Amino acid sequence: MDDDRDPEAFRALYRAHYRTVCRYLAARTDRDAVEDVAAEAFLVAWRRQAEIPRSHVVPWLLTVAGWCLANHARSRSRADALSVRLAGVMPSSLSGVEASVEQVAQRRALVEALIAVGERDRELLLLRFWDGLAPRDVAAVLGLSPVVARARLSRAGRRLERALRAALADSPPFEVAEVELT
Repeated sequence: MDDDRDPEAFRALYRAHYRTVCRYLAARTDRDAVEDVAAEAFLVAWRRQAEIPRSHVVPWLLTVAGWCLANHARSRSRADALSVRLAGVMPSSLSGVEASVEQVAQRRALVEALIAVGERDRELLLLRFWDGLAPRDVAAVLGLSPVVARARLSRAGRRLERALRAALADSPPFEVAEVELT
């Protein structure tokens, strides 16, 4: 069996796109799994190096990373059902005293808005704005035509804007309790 894989080309691919794959995964799974799933995705890329479309490298890698993430989630589910149920729960405490109340309220509102728009819109928006993919690359990752992807992105953006406005309007101000030092 001839091995026509090019180690130097693979190293260049890895250096050029590792952070993009990790960023994609970080938006979809817990921090502890990101590097493991990215390693799995690049192992697939190594094995299937000849199949990587040179004009759509990033969408191909993100599609593979999505498959690896799905496999990881299924394995994790079988191994530890409790961890999977708790993975979506956000911590209830604030992440630091130095964070301003305004920033915390805005972040909370954004998370609420992303939840409110639904999974399909959220995936589109994360690929476009978190992962920085062009609409044509979003289309390739999701198996859509570029026209359909642009239309869905437009509608998803409008829904996110409405949900964000509502979340910000409904966001109660934080109250700082007085502490008596006696």
